[in-house]
Amino acid sequence: MYSIQDLAWLLSRLQRHGVKGVIVGSTVVELELRRRRFEDDVDIFALEPSPLIEEERYHAIAEEEGWQVAYTALGTPKFVARLPSGEEVIVEFYENIHDYYIPPEMLERAGKRRLGNIEARLLRLEDYIVLKAKAARETDIEDLKIIREYIDEGRLKVDERLIRQGIELLPEEDKRFVANKLREIGFNI
Repeated sequence: MYSIQDLAWLLSRLQRHGVKGVIVGSTVVELELRRRRFEDDVDIFALEPSPLIEEERYHAIAEEEGWQVAYTALGTPKFVARLPSGEEVIVEFYENIHDYYIPPEMLERAGKRRLGNIEARLLRLEDYIVLKAKAARETDIEDLKIIREYIDEGRLKVDERLIRQGIELLPEEDKRFVANKLREIGFNI
C-alpha cells in the first residue's frame, strides 16, 4: 500500500521529468472515494512524451530515478517506482494503440485535482465508467458493479448525463454495446 503523499511525490517526480498525462485507471475511483491509501498501480494516459515514439526518454527517467522499467501488455513502458516510504508502485503508461482507445475529448475534459503541492489531471469518473463498460472483461464488469454499489450507498456521485455524453464519444460500433452493458448493471442510460 502507498499513501496519497506517496502518489503526490510520484506524480511530482514525473512532472519534473516533463511527463504530462491523465490518470485513467482505478486511482480515479480511489480519489473520488477520498481514500488516503492505495493498492493498485497507477495508469497514466501519456500526453507527452509518447511512450511508444519516445520510449528512450522513459528509460532515461527510470535510470535517473533508480526505478525499474518493464512493459505493459500493449508494449508501452511501465515503471516499478520505489517511493520515499520504501513501498513500490507500478506506473503504467498508455496511449491510443491497438484496442486501447480513449476519445481525445475525454482526455480534454479530464478534471484537475490538487494532491499535496501538485496538480494532477484525472479522467472523469463518468468517462472511467464508460471505458470500463467498453472493455467488458469480467473484472471490469465486477468493478462496475462495485462502483454501482458505491453510488447506491451514496459514497460516489455520478452525473448520468455525462455518462451518456461519454458513450456518444465512442466509435459508432461501441455505443449500443456500452449503453446496454451499463443498463444491465443498473445505470439509467
